[in-house]
Amino acid sequence: MLLGMKASLIALLLWLPGVAWAADAIYRVVGADGVVRYTDKPPHPNARPLQLYAPESAAAQTAPARARAEVVPEALRKAARFAVSVESPTPGQIMAADQVILAASVMPGLVSGFTLTYLIDGQAATRAPVQTLSLRLTPSMISVGEHRLQVAVRDDRGQELARSAEVRFSVVAP
Repeated sequence: MLLGMKASLIALLLWLPGVAWAADAIYRVVGADGVVRYTDKPPHPNARPLQLYAPESAAAQTAPARARAEVVPEALRKAARFAVSVESPTPGQIMAADQVILAASVMPGLVSGFTLTYLIDGQAATRAPVQTLSLRLTPSMISVGEHRLQVAVRDDRGQELARSAEVRFSVVAP
């Protein structure tokens, strides 16, 4: 059943109009634990990327294609198993207050209708969730000292779907 849900998720993502794939190639990797992951880095030198295509434009879509596009967010909400991780800062990193850049990665990808909340010491870094994988903080947004960062994936209803592991980092005066 889980395999069927993942296959459905991939099929839905391929039909999603307006999806801009951030990578030139996407690879499907089955880990030793049997968990399927998607990455933009080839797992071995002879790996072949998944064959993806740009969906037809919204204007050219048939009525059935438009109907499929309308159910995608709800279907993704039910079937998606997001994985989110903190890419920056790295654990234990020391950053100047004027150079704090937070970055996350989301698998299978951050698609339309889903957002991220960057949580610093348990509090949202921005007033509202964002649709960006990186966020630059100004010195007025973060204090000098040690901090904890987590990133949460949310759907269009604000429901949290996944949360990263906590990363501890330090901020020093510029």
